[in-house]
Amino acid sequence: MKPVIPMPTAAKLHSGGKQRRFIGRVLRSNRCVLGLALTLAVLVPELTHRYAAFMASRPSSLPFGLEPILIAFTFAIAVGHLSLERLGVMPLISAKGLIVPTFFVTFSFTLLALFAIKAPVGRYHTLTAFPITVIWYFVVAALRDRLSPPTIGLIGVQLPQFGDLPPYIAWKLIKNADVDPGTSAVVVDPHAKLDLQWSHFLTRLVLEGVPVYHRSHIEEGLSGKVRFHSHADNDFGALLPSLTYRKTKRVFDVLIAFLALAPVNLVIFIAAIFIKLEDPGPAFFMQTRRGFRGRPFDCYKLRTMRLNCDGPDYTVEGDERITKVGRFLRKTRIDELPQVYNILKGEMSWIGPRPEATSLAELYAANVPFYDYRHAVYPGITGWAAVHQGNVALIDAAKEKLAYDFYYIKYFSFWLDILIALKTVRIMISGFGSR
Repeated sequence: MKPVIPMPTAAKLHSGGKQRRFIGRVLRSNRCVLGLALTLAVLVPELTHRYAAFMASRPSSLPFGLEPILIAFTFAIAVGHLSLERLGVMPLISAKGLIVPTFFVTFSFTLLALFAIKAPVGRYHTLTAFPITVIWYFVVAALRDRLSPPTIGLIGVQLPQFGDLPPYIAWKLIKNADVDPGTSAVVVDPHAKLDLQWSHFLTRLVLEGVPVYHRSHIEEGLSGKVRFHSHADNDFGALLPSLTYRKTKRVFDVLIAFLALAPVNLVIFIAAIFIKLEDPGPAFFMQTRRGFRGRPFDCYKLRTMRLNCDGPDYTVEGDERITKVGRFLRKTRIDELPQVYNILKGEMSWIGPRPEATSLAELYAANVPFYDYRHAVYPGITGWAAVHQGNVALIDAAKEKLAYDFYYIKYFSFWLDILIALKTVRIMISGFGSR
């Protein structure tokens, strides 16, 4: 039992308003960042374009109209900004690494929508809006790191208890109930014995708008993992995924699967030809795996191993059973594409915990506590554990994978799925975690 942490008699809480530097306030304001982005990427290029047209033609008056492309790019920047703010708070994330893919997606969909409705697409705005937006958000990210790094205060928590702490966060032990200006959040160990005055101080923090988190919450946010060592650690309700989002996600899974069916079938057909040219035999491989709520199903894959090769149900580093074509298919994750039919059959999702072979699932369930909790959501072609750990086989590695799976189930949401999709694209290029 930890001793009671006494409250100092002279407790104070900084308002910090006058002490914050102007640049810091601008950087922390989403409205300012978004407003300047729209000004620099949409308004300034438009005014410059109109001024150049005016100087070239010198008409008596230049009519002003709100062009569709200006509305579209305003929407693209706003959606990208919102996405960055939501994704930036996810664990294990570098905000700078999300800027280009996030705005590439929003601008691409915007341009496709303009082409679909046959709206005019100006080359000038297309060539200026995207690079200016990306440059601006890189500048904001760099200035935030330099001038306004996040500061997290610790109450009843010792720094060694957190293990490896992220270097981009300023950690400060709060001993005198004195919070510096610019403190992003405060972490409290719920097992620490705090006296009544400390409770009053924490309440004042919340009323002043400073978030107060339990230690376990901040650990999960920093590591991207949820660990349970006993039933006492387990908040069972927190692991029950959102039923509403699960149903909504199912609709999007089927819709995207139908839209992707034609290009996916083309890639599968080309890959199947190369598979059969290198190693005679079937191009496809089917294996019984554990799915939603532990139900078995037949998982479809492109064959990446030679026929009639003995070995375990999992692959190992440098596995000699894998063909040359198979190694490429595994690296790019193309071998998983036939699972689009598992999605259409209602057995899988695009994103979720990777399904394991029945024999491996039984082995892990017998050795890893709470292993079957991962079946609370539909298995996916890619997932939170897959983008951070890759393929695993050993029991200890499976425990780490389960910690990632628990995090996905506990924080099951649209934004987490978007983040996994973006990281999957990067992994398909790098080949991380393939065997």
